[in-house]
Amino acid sequence: MCAGDPPGPRAVCGGGDAQGPRAVCGGGGLPGPRTYARGRRRARTRASGTGGRGPVASPGMTIDERVRTPARRKSDLLARLERETDIWVATADAHGVPCLVPLWFVWHEESFWLCTRGTNPTGRNLRDGGQTRLALGHTRDVVLVDGEVRAFSAGQVPVAAAEAFTAKTGWDPRTDSPAYAFYQVRPVAVQAWHEERELRGRHLMRDGAWIV
Repeated sequence: MCAGDPPGPRAVCGGGDAQGPRAVCGGGGLPGPRTYARGRRRARTRASGTGGRGPVASPGMTIDERVRTPARRKSDLLARLERETDIWVATADAHGVPCLVPLWFVWHEESFWLCTRGTNPTGRNLRDGGQTRLALGHTRDVVLVDGEVRAFSAGQVPVAAAEAFTAKTGWDPRTDSPAYAFYQVRPVAVQAWHEERELRGRHLMRDGAWIV
């Protein structure tokens, strides 16, 4: 766990190993299609006893074998951004020590808006590093977002963004504590895929522009 952050997985916040923000979420460490497929087939076999036939989804999630078009992936992504409240936030400090925590978010005017205490590791890393990688949801329904960060105090945050955050989460940090800060994450790259079969065509945004 990243000291001072909200509760979250401890294993992903160590230092010096392969669990850095980019390694945790893919990027340059993304497994090749063959390795990825073998691992998924073994996992399906163990979990379902089906001999590796067909995907296994978590309750409430449906994944079929059809490869989605890029337009469908973008549509699915935008629907998730409206529907979901929690997102994984990966950062690193000036020494490269990684940190990964879940935070509430709202998608507002083509940006993610997050909130956490400005003095905790994630808050400091977002402010000082100016970049993050975000991840949504299940490991078989992957969304990865690389973004540029801008920090705002509770008194500086645009009113419309703060109100959108409050409307979605039911929490207004501006009335809670002055220690809370808001963080705007403008996406510069977006990837989305269902398992190995959708690795091809997973890039939906490059250099801050949608390509589908």
